[in-house]
Amino acid sequence: MGGELVTLKYWKVEPKKYERRDYNTEDLKIGFVVGKKVSKSAVKRNKVKRQMREVVRLLLKEDKLKPGFMVAIIAKPLSLGKKYEEIEKDVLNVLRRSGLFV
Repeated sequence: MGGELVTLKYWKVEPKKYERRDYNTEDLKIGFVVGKKVSKSAVKRNKVKRQMREVVRLLLKEDKLKPGFMVAIIAKPLSLGKKYEEIEKDVLNVLRRSGLFV
């Protein structure tokens, strides 16, 4: 799923496929990726990552994400310098379109 500022990739958790790990079907694993294509400066990349993490933190606090998935939220270069509200809108949009949003 691609938005204007972020891309979302997700997989169904398969406990039998990863027997060495203690995954179950109720797990929700979320990772955030901000590559060097976004910015060479680690400070700027970390700011984008913190903004995306905050959006997801608030959704988890309200139990608005479906369990049982591994999710990667990948920032696009356009996300650099955007306000929190714009990133929030785009992250919510891709989560809704993917069906992970309750």
